Amino acid sequence: MPRLFLRVLSEATQLADGEGYDIGIEWLIKENDGEVRSYGLTDYRGLADIADPNVDWLADSENTVVFIPSQFVLMVNCEVPGRNIAQIKRALPFAAEEYVASDIESMHIAHASIKPGQPIACNILANQQIESWLACFESLGVRPGYFICDAQSLPKENDVATVLFDGEVVLLTSADEAALIDRGNLAFTLNTLNVSKVICINGDLTDLELAQLEQAPEIEFFPVSEAGVLDYFASRFPGTDTINLLQGKYQARRSSSPHMLRLRGIGALAALWLVVAFLGMLGQAWWAGNQAQQLEADSFALYKTIFPNESQPVSPEQLRRRMAAKVGEKISGEAGSAFVDLVANFANVLDNSGKVMSISYTEHRRELSVEVKLANYDQLDVIKSKLAGVGIAIDVTSAEEEGTQIRSRLRVRYAS
Repeated sequence: MPRLFLRVLSEATQLADGEGYDIGIEWLIKENDGEVRSYGLTDYRGLADIADPNVDWLADSENTVVFIPSQFVLMVNCEVPGRNIAQIKRALPFAAEEYVASDIESMHIAHASIKPGQPIACNILANQQIESWLACFESLGVRPGYFICDAQSLPKENDVATVLFDGEVVLLTSADEAALIDRGNLAFTLNTLNVSKVICINGDLTDLELAQLEQAPEIEFFPVSEAGVLDYFASRFPGTDTINLLQGKYQARRSSSPHMLRLRGIGALAALWLVVAFLGMLGQAWWAGNQAQQLEADSFALYKTIFPNESQPVSPEQLRRRMAAKVGEKISGEAGSAFVDLVANFANVLDNSGKVMSISYTEHRRELSVEVKLANYDQLDVIKSKLAGVGIAIDVTSAEEEGTQIRSRLRVRYAS
């Protein structure tokens, strides 16, 4: 997708009649493959013809990049104490305040990624300045996604100075500094940097400038295309250390691409179907619960009708066991649960005066054989009565006195 690159050449000053702004603009449109479609110099009215907001790709702020002259931007590295990113962000304006003469609240601070314990690269410029440019572009329907200081597009290497020739002025950067200087001061400034290599872009040092250098650094020359300096900046975008000035309250609103809009529509439809499915599952669960309760009540009523003279089951599980026993059905996996159920019920009704001497279980009859010592015959009757209340019958196979106690052999089974 094409991209529009703009380089502001001046401040944006609103005209007295309120009909536009006085601003100089260099512009360039670059295709996705890097080929330059068109370029030139223009003013406010000319930009209105170039940047038509009705063009699909210009509607996305991601496709408009603005380069800001370095004379408007202060680039510093701030040492900010803090244990986490949130603390460092809150302390950053106080650390940056020492670098500016104006009230720090009137300045906008854009920063690179924050890493605790490391210096933070910051770009600082006046709120009024960035707001006037944004207002100018907004009046034309242009919504940039990036504001980049032009000096950040130049290479920055240790012991290397980069010189960008741009008419009568020179943009000079090193690993830690950037400055816009007059051409006549270039040799003097290079001597203060004391570098071993100078990269020249869009121009070269004159013989006089070379003779004025106190050392003889290596000179490397990079020409630019006929599209000029802006094409060079565009070719370097985005850089790994590039700071977008549109941060915080100036952060650009990203327009959704047609593809993303389609995906959002599909996502919304899928979410709607999920809600419908969830509500359907709730309704189905409610209906199934009601049906289960009704079937359970019908089952108890049916058992009472068929066996009116027997004690009634007290739980669905007991009802199921009794019905299985009535029809002679052996339920898969029932043996273990039957043994546990019989033992548990027998233990619940046996008080501390009774003692189990032995116990065995016959699986095919689902029957428990127990030998116990009881205090008396009355205790035996109590045990039989309590177990009968939960659908378990006891057959006494023997009972004899043994000293002061009764030794009895019992068969414990489900009542038929």
